Amino acid sequence: MNSVTRQNGEIEHWIVDDGSTDGTLQVIQEYASLHSHIKIVHHDTNKGVNAARNSAIQKCNGKYILFLDSDDELKEAAIQKIDETIVAYPHFLHYLFLIDREAKKDLPPHLLQPTVITYQDWLLEKISGDFLHVMNREMLQNFPFNEQVRIYEIVGFLQLYQYSQKQLFIPEILVHIEQNRKDSVSLQYKLTTKKAICRESIALKEIIHLCYTDYVKAGAIKEISRIIKKYKMLALATEDYTCLKDVPYPPVTNIMKIVNKARLGKILCLTIIGYSKLKSLLRI
Repeated sequence: MNSVTRQNGEIEHWIVDDGSTDGTLQVIQEYASLHSHIKIVHHDTNKGVNAARNSAIQKCNGKYILFLDSDDELKEAAIQKIDETIVAYPHFLHYLFLIDREAKKDLPPHLLQPTVITYQDWLLEKISGDFLHVMNREMLQNFPFNEQVRIYEIVGFLQLYQYSQKQLFIPEILVHIEQNRKDSVSLQYKLTTKKAICRESIALKEIIHLCYTDYVKAGAIKEISRIIKKYKMLALATEDYTCLKDVPYPPVTNIMKIVNKARLGKILCLTIIGYSKLKSLLRI
């Protein structure tokens, strides 16, 4: 909250208390009483990241919106840099900036300067990773995130990339992320429970139904095939034995056929969970 309050310029800061039970709401309320730009949305129960974002998006009044998770901090003068970028390049609905974790990776040469990214680039995985997204409010309000899967924001972002067609990437670090927090939302991606497996399978199925044709048109056959393969394995692990027919596209591997025919979904589920826990333990 302090990292936002220290910024210059006109800011509307919506904070979502997503059903906390540890006194977080009181802390936010006390902070908001001292800072008029702070607005609060409270959920009686924990609904997940996607629901939290949707709630705040519908309340916002500004022309552009950015998300900060609980482990994110804006760098000094970040809002000023965003404003300057929008003034210099006003014809985009969606801007991307670096976060410090991604900046530690080697950026390809074409991303060392302001670069226009296309929807097809995302499908072909020419660009990937975490970014600070600055997006047009009206566009965001037309494409709410899927609350059924709680997180897995990639489904929503693919729709936004598809709608805007082109995004502007600026290679400047505007966000610091606190590493290795036990409450980091990224931990929800780990497939260590059947619920997590189910949510990811739902998210992947939605990507397939929404974007399969676009992947094929872009020539991203390898990329969509990998998504389909993962979806079918995870769906089988939730004992959804209709998945091979629901998504008729290849591939269908011999392992999938065996699991499906012998109804071995529960064993596959336990195997995935065990592997994910071991992977986390060894930090592979």
